[in-house]
Amino acid sequence: MVRRRRQVAFARSGDLVEVRLGEEERDLVGRLAGQLRTLLAADDDPGLRRLYPAAYPDDPDRDADYAALVHDDLLRHRLDAVEVVGDTCGNDTLEPAELEQWMVVLNSLRLVLGTRLDISEEDEFDPEAPDVAERSLLLWLGLLLEEAVEASTGFLVG
Repeated sequence: MVRRRRQVAFARSGDLVEVRLGEEERDLVGRLAGQLRTLLAADDDPGLRRLYPAAYPDDPDRDADYAALVHDDLLRHRLDAVEVVGDTCGNDTLEPAELEQWMVVLNSLRLVLGTRLDISEEDEFDPEAPDVAERSLLLWLGLLLEEAVEASTGFLVG
């Protein structure tokens, strides 16, 4: 049996990045980005804790001061990224800065889902697990993020 290598989701094309996701995949990314927006707006979901890790875990006062300084900027950055993904998930190509925003959303989704599933680096994929669909989604998001990072290599964004 010959296995065909699946087409990558993102590929560099000159100064742009080609989006090679199918319509269903694009719709899923758009829906997930919308769900992330809702979670971020609530801002009190325990699943968000990996998005805002403690800078000073041994000093609650310093950590609270740090969080007060950066939390709103981090939140705005993520909400802006969600907006870009929502606006561009139907596009055939992305500007490098748009791809960077996709990476922010994909990584944020991975962190939230991994937190909710209580996944650690030592966990192995179990196709018999009761939450196999969510774990599969987590792996897919990781694959998309990896391919986005690979496609962004060499672009100067920022």
